[in-house]
Amino acid sequence: MIMLNIVQKRTLLKFFFISYALIYTSCTFAQTRREVDPKQAIQLIKEFYIAYNTAWSSDVSPKILDQKLDSLQMKYCAVTLIVELKGSADHDILINDQYTDVKHLRTLSVSKDTHKLNSYIVSYIAPTTDASDKLIEERVVIHLTVMKGARGIVINSIDCP
Repeated sequence: MIMLNIVQKRTLLKFFFISYALIYTSCTFAQTRREVDPKQAIQLIKEFYIAYNTAWSSDVSPKILDQKLDSLQMKYCAVTLIVELKGSADHDILINDQYTDVKHLRTLSVSKDTHKLNSYIVSYIAPTTDASDKLIEERVVIHLTVMKGARGIVINSIDCP
């Protein structure tokens, strides 16, 4: 049986922690560096934003709305993004606090951001009111990234302007 003194144990422990951190970081980096098929990503993003905005525009109780939104987030978002969303309960970064109605969903567009890997730009018109309570239409633009993980393609992050 090998007996190690305290210094050797600490050194060995540091070695294991550093090795684990390097392996974890390289695996995570490799995972995020993989290109996701743009057609599949665009389809998923459109499905999500149609379902999410439809849920927001439905006439249901706040409790039912929260359940619908949570369910959609669990299906379409990465776990790290879900945790971030729960931390900002008073601000919905997925839609930049501006949902659209079913009529305006026809304005939804999703395009590949050619400057960043796995990045996309979501755009739609949201009916809202101005300071004088006059009805206006405002263009909502959301930048996001996707990744392919164990659950398939998911929305990985939202880049707020």
